[in-house]
Amino acid sequence: METLDEKYRNLQFLSLGRMRSYTCMLLTNRSNYKVHGTGVFIQIQDHYFLISAAHVFDRYRELFIPLSRNYEIITPGGTTYNHHTTDRNKDAIDIGVLKLDNECVSHLLRSYNFLQADDLAINHIFHNEEHYTFLGYPSTRSKIVWNTNIFDCNTFFHFTTPKRIEDYLYFDRNPAINVMTSYNKKVSFNIKNNTFGTGPDLHGISGCGLWFTNPLDLSTGFIKPKLTAIMTDWPVKNRAIIIGTRIDVITGIIKKNLEIDFPDSKIVKIN
Repeated sequence: METLDEKYRNLQFLSLGRMRSYTCMLLTNRSNYKVHGTGVFIQIQDHYFLISAAHVFDRYRELFIPLSRNYEIITPGGTTYNHHTTDRNKDAIDIGVLKLDNECVSHLLRSYNFLQADDLAINHIFHNEEHYTFLGYPSTRSKIVWNTNIFDCNTFFHFTTPKRIEDYLYFDRNPAINVMTSYNKKVSFNIKNNTFGTGPDLHGISGCGLWFTNPLDLSTGFIKPKLTAIMTDWPVKNRAIIIGTRIDVITGIIKKNLEIDFPDSKIVKIN
């Protein structure tokens, strides 16, 4: 008989398909694809957005998104709302928002899903438990297969535990804005052979989502992971953590630039 922990872990695995459907690679170099970052699709009312790290969107005009395995791609079009800073390396927010134009959306909907407003975990209280998953596209797991024209790519995911509040001071981060969570590279799941082993470097995963799988969903039978943050930084001084920006900040940036009806965060206010 399965234990409760085993049932919950299976729920996390079952949630991965949903997470993938909202997540895309952001590529550069059309002659020799390079993963530059990861993005997450969100819909609020009639507005469709692609969210990533601002340092990824700093190369916005070079980016394109794969639509199929047959080398069908699209250049994302629309209006960007990047968090502006004089020094991106010291940017604790590092969030870029692209409001997608209608033509782009119609193509993307053939291959991806968009998170709805109730999938966004604003005002979330982070648990110091392994109830979270980050999922994206590290550049080291995506490459052109030698002597072919095949682009081999795989999502990478990691079950992770948020750090305690006292850990934020060392990295000069604010828990009302950021989330810091663990990356145990030596115990990472390899999707190709379904075993745990050594994980990849996380370059290219900037802009991926941090998802909460609610243990209470075990009783309802629903598979509904919630987006809590967009991950933006894998610090050189501690490769055992990854840092992101709360979804509250992202919805605040959207509300600042567009008139939408969406609940205010009780944790942080964007001026």
